[in-house]
Amino acid sequence: MIAWDISTGMVREIQQRVELKAISMDLMINVSWATASISVFLLYVTIVLHWYRSHTVQLRMRDINGLFVLAGLAFCLVKYGLGFQGSLVLLLGIMVSYLQLAPVILQINNKAILITGCDRGIGKALAKYLDKAGFKVYAGCLENEGHGKQDLINSCSSRLQTIQLDVSDESQIKTAAALVQKELEMSGMKLWGVINNAGICFIGNVEMMVTEDIHKILAVNYLGPVTVCKHFLPLLRESQGRIVNVASNCGLAPVPLMGPYCASKSALATMSEVWRYEFKMWKIKVCTIIPSGYKTGIMAYDKAAVAERWWKGASKSVKENYGKDCFYIKHKIKDPEAYLNPDFTEILDNIKLALLSVSPKSHYYSGLLSRALPFLYLHLPSCIGDRVMLIMANWFDFVPKALLPQPKSCH
Repeated sequence: MIAWDISTGMVREIQQRVELKAISMDLMINVSWATASISVFLLYVTIVLHWYRSHTVQLRMRDINGLFVLAGLAFCLVKYGLGFQGSLVLLLGIMVSYLQLAPVILQINNKAILITGCDRGIGKALAKYLDKAGFKVYAGCLENEGHGKQDLINSCSSRLQTIQLDVSDESQIKTAAALVQKELEMSGMKLWGVINNAGICFIGNVEMMVTEDIHKILAVNYLGPVTVCKHFLPLLRESQGRIVNVASNCGLAPVPLMGPYCASKSALATMSEVWRYEFKMWKIKVCTIIPSGYKTGIMAYDKAAVAERWWKGASKSVKENYGKDCFYIKHKIKDPEAYLNPDFTEILDNIKLALLSVSPKSHYYSGLLSRALPFLYLHLPSCIGDRVMLIMANWFDFVPKALLPQPKSCH
């Protein structure tokens, strides 16, 4: 009996020690979560205060109240040991607080802006939007007597001025730069921003396209912004202003049958980032706009006429392998325009933020696929990503003649 009592007592003691050890482990884990979360909170508060002192963000009453609420959550973590769940709530609160911070916005104060590609789409809408906001707008139009130019003249204030500007023609860019410089010197204003918006797109692969059209896409979408910046940089150095480049999610992820367009927008996005670092010495800020899924009219060219021109210029091998039907590109959906967003408000607001935020973001995304398509392409394993891209980026019904099932011959 004595031996039994001793062994039972030892078992109980061991059980108590195990239970105490488990409790102490849980306590240590809770303390670790609390310590890590409070450290993140204090770091966040420090960064927010630094941004406020450097006039990067505004601290409104609701932002201050939010920080007090987060401080209360941090106190509860320490006092009640809320562990992982409490830390998760605190971190989500920090994220919400960060997303609601408002940037400090500069006053317009008669700032002058140059916009390229104002005949239609984003460019025309942006010219109207910035004119209404109070900017002095130089709206570059490709067509000197086009409907877009006339619409801007009729619907905007006297501050807006249209100028002839084909960004693939360096002589026109030089003329425009001289004109803007002369007028700004007379008015005492400075050029605050250049918005490279002009762009073109042809649908087809490089075997089908005539070389002239491939060069034209690169000339407008990439070399155009480069040449515009080259000639307008002296004016931007004086104002320490902004360059805003309108790229595309197609420049960050591949889309079949849009190769030259994707390549040109990829080059522009990369050059934009290079400029962002290079121009810091001049205190010129550079931003990239990434839109997706908007009804810009960039594909509203005469596809039948282009198809005929490409077919005439195609080699015998290309004609035999692709067939003429392939040159008349067809969307997989009957009315693709119906799926595009005609409301440019988000893009226009982002461009205005890029122009006027004291510390603008490097990239501004607009549209569902602007972030999703590049993210999935870059981060998914190719065995999965290729299948996802076939769904999300394979937009055209395109089967070469040589790959069609051949009728069986009867013997």
